[in-house]
Amino acid sequence: MSDSPPKAHFEKLFEENNAKVYRFAFKLTGDANRAQEITQLCFVRLWENMHQVKEGQDVFPLLFVYVKNLVIDETRKLYREKKAMARVADNPLDDAVNSGEKQLLQKEFATRLHKLVENMPEQRRNVYMLSRTHGYSHREIGEQLSISPATVKNHLTAALQYIRKGLGHHFGNNS
Repeated sequence: MSDSPPKAHFEKLFEENNAKVYRFAFKLTGDANRAQEITQLCFVRLWENMHQVKEGQDVFPLLFVYVKNLVIDETRKLYREKKAMARVADNPLDDAVNSGEKQLLQKEFATRLHKLVENMPEQRRNVYMLSRTHGYSHREIGEQLSISPATVKNHLTAALQYIRKGLGHHFGNNS
């Protein structure tokens, strides 16, 4: 079953707390996929901090804090991402711009975004397209591409940073 005491201890804690952590994450997010992702990230964080956990210690209060912080961080990140993308996509110009110029800018934006996506490494591009074009969750993308949800998240984070930087440089946006 296990090849080390810390691994066995972690597996025991996982078995005892996985369902409770998921229920709490689901209660906070209202979304089964997000709750599953938060639960996984919570246990990754626990594994990274196993050296601080004592045998027999009730770790649910620690997991509770991890879940709460992960939900807050994710919510803030989603809010900032949507706000930034809306700011760039909606109207980077003054109200005085006529609709023809606005349409031209939107077309240029779409073209630039397409070029940026095409220039990404293949795996990152696939993750981005499955997430943003097809609306798949990190877990679904991971299953489809045979990678972990954490790797999906890392690819997506890198892709979005790359796009923001590329669009910001191209459109003169310093955000």
